Amino acid sequence: MNKHVLIVSPIPSHPQFQGNSARIFRLNRMFQLCGYQVHFLYFGMEGLSEEQRKAMEQQWDYFYFVQPEGPAAEPSFGEYFDIDDWYDDRVSDYVDGLCQKWNFDVCVANYVWFSKVLDVLPDTTQKVIDTHDVFGDRHIVAKEAGLEPVWFYTTKELEAYALDRADLILAIQNEEKAYFECISKKRVEVMGYVVPFQPLVVQKHSKVVIGYIGSGNPFNVESLRVFQQEVMAKPELMQQFTFLLGGTVCKAFDEMNEIFDIIGLVDDLDDFYRRIDIAINPMVGGTGLKIKSLEALSYGKALLATEDAMVGIPSNDAYHKAKSITEMVGSLAALSNARYELLLKNSKDVFDQYNGEHISNFKTLFG
Repeated sequence: MNKHVLIVSPIPSHPQFQGNSARIFRLNRMFQLCGYQVHFLYFGMEGLSEEQRKAMEQQWDYFYFVQPEGPAAEPSFGEYFDIDDWYDDRVSDYVDGLCQKWNFDVCVANYVWFSKVLDVLPDTTQKVIDTHDVFGDRHIVAKEAGLEPVWFYTTKELEAYALDRADLILAIQNEEKAYFECISKKRVEVMGYVVPFQPLVVQKHSKVVIGYIGSGNPFNVESLRVFQQEVMAKPELMQQFTFLLGGTVCKAFDEMNEIFDIIGLVDDLDDFYRRIDIAINPMVGGTGLKIKSLEALSYGKALLATEDAMVGIPSNDAYHKAKSITEMVGSLAALSNARYELLLKNSKDVFDQYNGEHISNFKTLFG
């Protein structure tokens, strides 16, 4: 007898050009690989092209779509959002209808701020929140980093209230598991980002190519600005390396760019990673799991990163966990052929260990 899982998400699973879409796609695929029929309900906060619709209809066993009636609401409390400000009760009505037809073994609500849907599920369905990130006091964290808060942010008290709607809370890394356990009595387990190992044959280059691909969020832009500043302080690096930038961050960073060859949006991630030798993630601050770090490792790339970019991804290689962007650029300047080969090997080992652990976690949780 088939098992059925209902995945409810305000973010599409296709294309996977940003971390949250990639996370949703991979978790859905793991359910499929474990024998579940996947019902994917997308509340179209990011729109829906015909190409996206076809891709999701082909990928998932069942695809449902609820069209928003307008833009996302402004914060109810001025300084922060009420936990359900971005929720639409028509999603609950739609899911209530689906429950009349299907017996769902599991329902996964993507994001704590979309957890209200769990209230309409019967007790026979395991109710899960895939948190993706911490949203309690997110606006305070951003302001402390000198950035304007963007997207969704609320209080710890409201986040705790929403978590209590679930039977199981999925944290994307251990630090966030500890946080959720502090504010909720519900069961919390870590479920990381699992993606197949897919090494690529690299094109031959006259200079070693350093690459970064990401979205245009303020944390990414600021991290790149500081990285560029540190590289320009060591002009010899411009002679030794080529720097390549891809993704929606290109538009946000374009006016301040001085070192990167910009390629913009990438239709196929394989094409980007085929063009680079070393991936970088100079992230400072931010929350969640840095999926771009795991993505680079999955393509068999040597990775240079800060410790913030590797939270939740254990490694003993110092080049994976620089304490600052200054230290990270110093590692790049000191990179010999032998050290590059060691970094390449260690990057693969880190990925293999991480993937094995989280595949095992998923099977324990969902069979």
